[in-house]
Amino acid sequence: MKMKKYIQSMMAFAAIVSFASCSSEDNNTTIENDSAVKVMTFTATQEGDEQSTRAAISTSDSKVINWEEGDKISLLYGSKNKEFTLTEGAGSTSGKFSGEALESGPYTAVYPYQSTASLSGTNVTNVTIPATQTATANSFDKNAALMMAQSDNTTLEFKNAVGYVKVTPKFACSKIELEAAEGSSDILAGKGTLNWNGGNPKINITEETSKTITLNGSIAKDISYYIVVPTGTLNRMWKITFTADDGKKYTRYCSKPLTIERNKIINIGNFATDSPFWADEHRGNKVTYEQEVDLGLTITGSDNKKYKVIFAKANLTANGLATNEYDYGDYFAWGATAPWCTQYTRTGTGNDVQVSPMAWENTQNATAYDWSNVPFRDGNNNSCNQYINNGDKLAMEHDAACQILGGEWQLPTKDIWNKLCDDTNYEWQWTTQDGYCGRKVTSITDNTKSIFLPAAGEVDGTSFNYVGSYGEYWSGTAYSSTDAYYLSFDESRFNAQIIYDRYCGYSVRPVRLVEVSAATTEGYNENEFNWE
Repeated sequence: MKMKKYIQSMMAFAAIVSFASCSSEDNNTTIENDSAVKVMTFTATQEGDEQSTRAAISTSDSKVINWEEGDKISLLYGSKNKEFTLTEGAGSTSGKFSGEALESGPYTAVYPYQSTASLSGTNVTNVTIPATQTATANSFDKNAALMMAQSDNTTLEFKNAVGYVKVTPKFACSKIELEAAEGSSDILAGKGTLNWNGGNPKINITEETSKTITLNGSIAKDISYYIVVPTGTLNRMWKITFTADDGKKYTRYCSKPLTIERNKIINIGNFATDSPFWADEHRGNKVTYEQEVDLGLTITGSDNKKYKVIFAKANLTANGLATNEYDYGDYFAWGATAPWCTQYTRTGTGNDVQVSPMAWENTQNATAYDWSNVPFRDGNNNSCNQYINNGDKLAMEHDAACQILGGEWQLPTKDIWNKLCDDTNYEWQWTTQDGYCGRKVTSITDNTKSIFLPAAGEVDGTSFNYVGSYGEYWSGTAYSSTDAYYLSFDESRFNAQIIYDRYCGYSVRPVRLVEVSAATTEGYNENEFNWE
């Protein structure tokens, strides 16, 4: 009996040993064996493009790229994310990082160390570009400067996954904010996947997204600072805001797209408090200095003060200014602060341009430019009950340029158009831009200053007429209860004394007035941003 129990016990023990042995073998095929890890040392280098940078940037030689004491990297293989620390090479371009890992690769590495990162094929998930970065004189926040490396051995050649925006404030600041355009899909910070991308790493941000990167700290004047940003292009009307030490904010909008390249620095220039190009209550926040021009035209206001007339360089749209000078913009009835036709197609060039309406999405339920929806209509009559006298000027609440652009933008008055039509002061050249016909109006006293007025034609009812042949631009001056003044031109003539029914859809070219005694734009370099 005892022998039988002994044999049963031995058989049970053998079964347990056999199960444990199988279990151990199976585990070795599905997970890393931590007992096989050992202390490893990896040699890490950084790519050496003439503008690349990772750590302190020398003011005399931007090619200097050094590792810094305390630097850490994530070493990833299988399901592991191991923390490796710089043990040798601080102050040089080649450093040694030590930690525990499997002795054989392949390996993927990310700088800086990302505790949440996971390997997914050749990519790394849960990697972050921080929305708040620490201002560092002549450098950047090293915790934001993503790099990536892949290797089968212990040599890691890191590649930058980001670009850098360089700014130099001429005044002390507590904060600098870089912000993507309102309404755009551009993302500047957040968590996402770092793609190896054939040796050109790039991050795709999908979580905890931010359209703003804030540089915080003690920001000294006349010192350069670098903002770490993902690669890609920021749409026009992105902005940068400086908060001075006294709490005052200075914001600059830019009408140019900003393209960020991997491993490159783009210098957007120096910023002084006395620059006339800051966004303010006069210009508003939808127009930048690059989108306006001073042709030297002045008028005397009803207050007997002299004003400089500043012209927008593009036509008005429902949301701001058209992207290009040769774009037609939207078509407005007189006194309407929004267009009735909200989307159209434009085909052809030169004198042979066809425009076809696509959408009439407006608050007036208008599907045509006619008397049924003209502003201020007098009952069912084909006349209006406001602005009924010759010379009446649109109030700002009824002025499309003012309501859409803000600031002090408005439709040009009849007098402004008349002065611009003075061919002793301004040359009116019939020409084309990008294949679209129009008039280039150039100051004779300063031929570097000009605007282009595309010949966008008009809309009467649902028909787009004279497109490519005529330009029709509203003034803000009424003629009678039915008509208002507008600028009209074609290839052979131009005239600002024309009147027509207010319901027609014409182009709008905004202007703003600057009191001459208060004008501050003379003497400044309009190429304030030094693009590189």
